Amino acid sequence: MTFSKPFRCAVAAIVLIGTVACSRDPHATSLPLNLADISKIQPQLDKLPSDESQLVLEYLKRSKGDVLPPNLADPDAPLTARTFAEAIKLQREFNVKNAAEQANFAEFQASRDAAMEPLHQALEVQIARREILTADEASGREPSPGQAIHDAAVLVTTYRLRNNSNETITQVTGSVSVRSESDPDSLMGLDRCFIDRAQSIPAGESVEIRCGNVAKRPTDQDKEYVAMAQSSLILRWEPKSITFESGKVLTATE
Repeated sequence: MTFSKPFRCAVAAIVLIGTVACSRDPHATSLPLNLADISKIQPQLDKLPSDESQLVLEYLKRSKGDVLPPNLADPDAPLTARTFAEAIKLQREFNVKNAAEQANFAEFQASRDAAMEPLHQALEVQIARREILTADEASGREPSPGQAIHDAAVLVTTYRLRNNSNETITQVTGSVSVRSESDPDSLMGLDRCFIDRAQSIPAGESVEIRCGNVAKRPTDQDKEYVAMAQSSLILRWEPKSITFESGKVLTATE
C-alpha cells in the first residue's frame, strides 16, 4: 500500500507536534543530581501545579540528589526517580505511607501516655541544676591526702523527684530525657538519665539525684545545654514502676 505525499507529510507533522509537546511537558524534566542546581529547573517547576512542584522539592530534599538502581533501593522508600513525573509519584506514595506511620505512632504514644498518667501524678520530675563538675565532685568523693584526684570534667544534671502522693514512695524506676524546643524530635536529646532508686521519698517531699557519666567528657553541645534557659528545655519523664511503703505498686504497662 502506498500513501500520497500530502498524507505522509501530514503524518510527519503530527509526529513532530507530538515530539515538541512531549519536550515541553515539565513532567519529563530530568532531576538535578546536585541540590545546588535546583535553581536551574525552576522554570520547569513553575509550569507544574503547585502541589506537584512541592512534591518534587520534597523528593529532592529527601533523596539529596541520589539516584539508586531499583535492585539496590529500599523497597519501602525507593530513591530511583530521574524525572519530575517519577519523583512526584514516589513522593506522593511516601507521603501517604509516612502519614499512616505517623498516625500509628501518635496512637501508640497516646496509649503510653495514658498508661503512665497515674505514675506522673504520683511522682513529678524536674531539672534542678545543670553543671560541668569534676569527676570527684560528680561522684561526691572528697579525696583524702595521698589519694588520686579525679578532676576530669563531667556533665551532671541534678533532677528533683517530688512525691505528690499521700504515702511514702520506697522505690522508683524509669527514665528521663531532655530535649530542646528547637529540636523536640531529636533521637538522643541533650541529656538522658535512667533512674532506679530504692530510697524513701515521704509524701509531699522531694529528693535530688545527680546523673552523669564520669567516663564521658563534655562536648560543645553539653556546654550549650548547661547554658540554655530552663524554659527552652523539654523534659520527658517515663516512669516504669513506683513502689509505695504499703506494698502497692504502680506500673506503666506498654
